[in-house]
Amino acid sequence: MENQILSIVAVFTSVFCIGQGNMIQNGSFESVGKKIKEGGMIESATGWTSPSDSKADVFSAYAKSDEYKTPTNLYGDTDPLDGKNYAGIMIYSYKDEAPRQYLQAKLTEKMVEEKVYCVKMNVMLSMLSKYSSNNIGIYISAKPLTAEEIAAQNIQPQIIHSQNRIFEEQFDWEAICQTYIADGGEEYITIGNFGTADATQNEKVKKPKGFTGMQARGAYYFVDDVSVMNMAGLQDCDCELDAGGKSLNVVYSVETSTDMEMDVSQDIERTRVYFDDRSDLISELAMADLEKVAELLKDHAKYKVKIIGHTDPVEEAKSTGNVSLNRANAVKKALVDFGVSESKLLVVGVQDFEPITKDATSAGQAQNRRVMFSVISKN
Repeated sequence: MENQILSIVAVFTSVFCIGQGNMIQNGSFESVGKKIKEGGMIESATGWTSPSDSKADVFSAYAKSDEYKTPTNLYGDTDPLDGKNYAGIMIYSYKDEAPRQYLQAKLTEKMVEEKVYCVKMNVMLSMLSKYSSNNIGIYISAKPLTAEEIAAQNIQPQIIHSQNRIFEEQFDWEAICQTYIADGGEEYITIGNFGTADATQNEKVKKPKGFTGMQARGAYYFVDDVSVMNMAGLQDCDCELDAGGKSLNVVYSVETSTDMEMDVSQDIERTRVYFDDRSDLISELAMADLEKVAELLKDHAKYKVKIIGHTDPVEEAKSTGNVSLNRANAVKKALVDFGVSESKLLVVGVQDFEPITKDATSAGQAQNRRVMFSVISKN
């Protein structure tokens, strides 16, 4: 009877997550086909596998083995973030004494080209880990990774902390998430450390007070609440916050001064105005650049210029209204205020159809939030 109830709850949880838009069928590892009695039983969790020989672990409140129960188990005492279960993987071990472990899942549907997705997982360093580590990432692919591909160490995870920092927290779950712009056809995610030994940073960790037991000679992390969701249904996808708990905003900037000789039209077209996320406010630095453009246009009164507003694909998925056109109009107004004839300025907003980069990180997308110029007539 208990097993039947558990199965019903697990199925309900899985269906609920899918209904909410999560493309990971069993993101919280709640749906388990049989009770956990030992390590390496990740394939008992619906939808999950391990591509390497050393299989990932599942921890459950209903496990037969005390070593793999939640919250207390052989790695410490950690409450699940969601439900009763979580997974665990070795990210780093001293002198590679213990093999790395990986989690792999097939999405409920293939990703669609150019669509923006929010990819997220939550991790916590186990209390009986002797080390902490960086290089905790998610690789997105059209086909499942093989052990041989991982061993070749040529994999570059698309989802990783922007600073690739060491995760040391042992008492709170920490989210790792980024937006991802699909090439089209991606159907698998793989979680783990894909870096070389030399590229993997680690720090020694003191055992928390009050805990007994031998520390694992590595960095062992619990993983919970994994999700892949279409950004069209979300407000944001940002896990990296500033000291005040607010999302870190990145505004791209570039030095436009140069010793190169160029004609007036090249000088105008080389100018860029960059914006904050979903904003059409012009910064003081950009306003100074616009004043220079205005002086050039006043000196060449016959020039006609197209002002082209752009958004990044991530903010476009979250925005209402035409942010790209608003940006172009804001730049036009600034130029007119500086004395440029309004009749010489054409405004257009192209949304996210002409990105400079497909890099979905905060720094990458900041390059796409821009206004550009095109000289369309000199007579």
